Amino acid sequence: MIIATGSVDINEATKLAQDASDSADDLADKMKNTVATMNGKTTFSTSTPFDDGKEHNEGDMWTVINNDVASAMYIYTSGEWKIKKWDQEALSVKELSSLTANLGHVTAGILESAKIIGGTITGTSISDDTGTGYQYWLDYNGFHVKNAGVGDTWVFGGLIDVGGTRSNPNVSISADGIYSSSRRIATQSLTMSAGSVFGTASGDVYFEIGGGDSGQGGAALHAASFNKMSQISVKRNLADVSGEYALAQISGTDVKRYDYKDSDNSQQTNIGPVIDDVNSNGKKAYNISSDLINKQSDGISLDNEVGLLMSAVKELTKRNSELTMRVAKLERKMQE
Repeated sequence: MIIATGSVDINEATKLAQDASDSADDLADKMKNTVATMNGKTTFSTSTPFDDGKEHNEGDMWTVINNDVASAMYIYTSGEWKIKKWDQEALSVKELSSLTANLGHVTAGILESAKIIGGTITGTSISDDTGTGYQYWLDYNGFHVKNAGVGDTWVFGGLIDVGGTRSNPNVSISADGIYSSSRRIATQSLTMSAGSVFGTASGDVYFEIGGGDSGQGGAALHAASFNKMSQISVKRNLADVSGEYALAQISGTDVKRYDYKDSDNSQQTNIGPVIDDVNSNGKKAYNISSDLINKQSDGISLDNEVGLLMSAVKELTKRNSELTMRVAKLERKMQE
């Protein structure tokens, strides 16, 4: 009879036995899903490398495969399994579809795709060529769009160029302004070219105070001189204006001193006619010749104002000459 001199924890012994049984069952399950070929050189398994009880040598390969899809490959190196990494030269597939993966860092020679969606795409040069004369690319020079039929568009630091080249821009937009090699800047209703500004819609150009697309009032213009085209070749319907008529129009026009409501006290007080656009006809507070009002009825025609004044002055000069001659005759008669 053998008598034990120590004590045994029945619970602990039972747990150790159960763990051993579980390990054996787990190994058995793994072995069911593990196939070794070529004398152990290549192993296919649904699990990552584990101790399968076989001797493995340097260079042996272990492939993890589930449902005929390989997800990882390991090479036995220096006594342990090390995962194999692939580069773009070693991996070659005809078609890769339905791929969902957290790839981390991907290094590839050429990546072709119909659509790439991502938070950040970086590279020394990102380009697209449709093969139909349209090209897009992004590099250190900026963003570039090329159309074989129209020209190039460049977007780079502080400058947008349309239809030219980076070194020889055609139309450029920058913080310094808008530049055009054709010396012309055009919008839907306004064109500015070398030495001229003209409205392309109605021919009227307004200089106003304000920002955006609307003004708040007339702006003061400063220039060395203002010239109006006056060649007979650009005029039609020429007719005389009698001095009596001009003098009557000027004499019948009220002249007032005034300030504009949207101006401050720093601006000069104005003197001139006033268009009453508040009161109805017959109740106008101020008289003004209709020849002085522009076609929009919101301003004075300076040309007509100057023209009427010139004709009125001529009429006054004529009358003054006639009076001078009459006075001279009277003086001679008085001396006889």
